[in-house]
Parts: sequence; C-alpha cells; structure tokens
Amino acid sequence: MPAITPITPITPITPTYHVSPQLDPREVAAIAAAGYRTLVCMRPDGEAFGQPAWAAVEAEAKKHGLQTHYIPAQSGAVTPAQAAQLKQVLAQAPGKVLAYCASGNRCALAYQMARQLPD
Repeated sequence: MPAITPITPITPITPTYHVSPQLDPREVAAIAAAGYRTLVCMRPDGEAFGQPAWAAVEAEAKKHGLQTHYIPAQSGAVTPAQAAQLKQVLAQAPGKVLAYCASGNRCALAYQMARQLPD
C-alpha cells in the first residue's frame, strides 16, 4: 500500500470551513481520512504551469466519497456570484468543508463575502 502523502497546510476559518493552497490528487485520501466531507476548488484550471487539473482532484475526491464543487475564481477578483455559490455549498455541506486555490486566500475572501450576503 502506498504511503499517504502529507496534507498541504490547512487553515481553519471556522470549525467547519477550512482553506488550503493547491492540492495534489495524491493528498485526497488523507483529506478524507482527516474528516472532510466536501471539497471546493476555487482555482481555475491552467492558472499556473504544472498545476493539477480539477478533474484529477475531483476524480480522487469522488473515489473517497467527498462531495465536490468547482467555483473557479480569478485571484483577487472573487465575484458576488461566486460568493453566493460558496454560500449555497456551505448551507448544504454535510460536515467539514475544505476549499482550495493557489494560496487559500481567495477561498477565505469568498467566505467573508458569502457571510455578508443576505439569506
């Protein structure tokens, strides 16, 4: 059995919403084992050379029973519509959510924007 790849550094924003930099598909098993139930990618495919494609990360996530959501946002330019999408995901997420982008910053920004939207 292959060794589990160490998990990318994860920053808790709330007890159930955490953010991280770009994930590698090989990390998904460890993320699922850590108790995450939903994975959100806010990084557009092709943003950086060598970046794993969302499809590869999503395929691994589905193998491990995680719900997946793709909300690609440009760095520093999260839109209100994207924040609304995240708010909807969070309202329906069963348990802990991990959202990732290049650094985790746009995921944290989207969360702050989502909190300010009316219910």
